[in-house]
Amino acid sequence: MKDPNRVLTIEDILEIQTFPMIVFSDALCSWIGTAIKVHQAWSYNHVMWLKAPGVLASQDATFKTVPLSDYLQGAHRLKFWTNPRWSNEERLRILHAIEADLELPWYRRLYDPVAIVGQALHLDWIQLPWVNICSDRAGYLSLVDPEYNLKHPDPADVNRWLDSRGIYDVYGRFIPD
Repeated sequence: MKDPNRVLTIEDILEIQTFPMIVFSDALCSWIGTAIKVHQAWSYNHVMWLKAPGVLASQDATFKTVPLSDYLQGAHRLKFWTNPRWSNEERLRILHAIEADLELPWYRRLYDPVAIVGQALHLDWIQLPWVNICSDRAGYLSLVDPEYNLKHPDPADVNRWLDSRGIYDVYGRFIPD
């Protein structure tokens, strides 16, 4: 098991060879990110997947790939979760599902602004059924973990769930200078 308080360097992060990993981000200079953190009373405001060396899958305006280097320039704290018990087949199942969603037409990968209103009002069920927010993408876990049961979670919900399962490890954290 990795040390959950391990601070990763940029080099450590770029050398990761185990995929996928769940990545939480804290946009340090974002007023929207700050509002999300205040609302959920937690430290991070975004959920992504590390899907390949230096490549994230992130639900921004659309679900898309983003260079990991975009998050290593000093404006984001990151927290990496993994499950070292996943088989290669389980890892591929998640990665294939991510890839399939990335290949959907742009309008099927849109961000759900209605869900933000629902989250803000603590009415998480207010959400368009065909689009997602970032933390909905944690649902890929249901492909390999039958205990995954979160409906319309926020990033803090996902983190608490990972922590409660006892089979997921914090690989490390990135804290910019």
